[in-house]
Amino acid sequence: MFFIPVFAWGANAQYNDHRDRKLDSLENVVAGWTPERLANAPFETRADVCLAFSQLMYGYERINPDRSMYAARRAYDLGNELKSLYQPYLASKFIGQLFYNKEQYDSTIFYYRVALGYLDRMAAGEAGPDTPEGYPQEKIDDAASSLYGNIGNLYYEIDSLPQAINYYAKAGDIFKKYDWKISSSILEHNMGDIWAGEGNDAKAIECYNNAIRYAQEAGDSLWVASPKLGLGALYMRQGKVTKALQYLQQADEYYSRHQDQEYYDRIATLDIMGQAYQTQKRQRSMLATAFAVLASVLLSLLVISRRALRLKKENAAADEAIGEALTELEKTDSLSQLKMARKVELSRGEKEILPMLAEGLTSKDIAKRLFLTEQTIKWRRQRLLAKFDAKNTAEMLSKAREQGLG
Repeated sequence: MFFIPVFAWGANAQYNDHRDRKLDSLENVVAGWTPERLANAPFETRADVCLAFSQLMYGYERINPDRSMYAARRAYDLGNELKSLYQPYLASKFIGQLFYNKEQYDSTIFYYRVALGYLDRMAAGEAGPDTPEGYPQEKIDDAASSLYGNIGNLYYEIDSLPQAINYYAKAGDIFKKYDWKISSSILEHNMGDIWAGEGNDAKAIECYNNAIRYAQEAGDSLWVASPKLGLGALYMRQGKVTKALQYLQQADEYYSRHQDQEYYDRIATLDIMGQAYQTQKRQRSMLATAFAVLASVLLSLLVISRRALRLKKENAAADEAIGEALTELEKTDSLSQLKMARKVELSRGEKEILPMLAEGLTSKDIAKRLFLTEQTIKWRRQRLLAKFDAKNTAEMLSKAREQGLG
């Protein structure tokens, strides 16, 4: 497909919206607990304060990065004092992410390595106060896949694709270990988008096909359709129109049955199919012209007449097929009009970048702020343009404001 969604690693890894955290209540929990006072406090009290600082680091991430960093460091120090492993792992990974947001990549790598050290200790069987028998292997692996994803994103950001791929592969190995097929499908799909963006079509095709296979094994029709749309776009870019249409039509079989849920994906699919049909028409027209010129040079008037008659029949058949395709494309225009007549519905990711676009941020700036790849943000921008039927960002923002979304 055309987007690189947030890399979601592991069976339990998912988007966490920390905006609903009760920051005032959490601040009351930690208020007054200096390191000196905590040193003499009961274990349970120190554990509660450590957890509250951990919650605060997530809650302040977007609204007060400095306060978020302070909370993360306190959670890290308290976790170590409590002889926990998992809490310092979370805090060190989070501190690394905060430095990543600031583009301070040396510090990012340092704290990611610290987090890797805690994972190694958990994997070696070292126990914590909450897990006297050691940490469950699946919890360790789930945490590892999350960290590997972050490290992969870091290396991809600093243009070290081989190292990024290495860490993505480590996450993929964990998915395979637990047979997390949907996670594997999403990872392969994202890798297909990456390789397509890098211009390595062979690897992109391999990854898209792997994504389809995992999704089919999991019985998830959406993640079967999505990489097929990616393959259709790739083959269209290569000029293999017939092959592109094969995958685009298969993707549209799913989207057409789920128009309420996948309305805009179907619009995107039909847009590319429209380009493919128009390309076919031009190719046929050029072929017809070439035949006519060749015939005028090489054949007698009788042969020219016969070939012209046959060419006319072929063009009539082609025009009929193209006419049917264009009729279908007219439905796209109707769908587009319907889209403008009703209030536009935005996904979480689209709502997330809309105010940043209004600020005038570039796709690269937004990608860095959200810890995503630039390609992901560009895809979301294209989806916003399609949803508002806008020719450019300025027009899209104007229409968003008219609907109270800007």
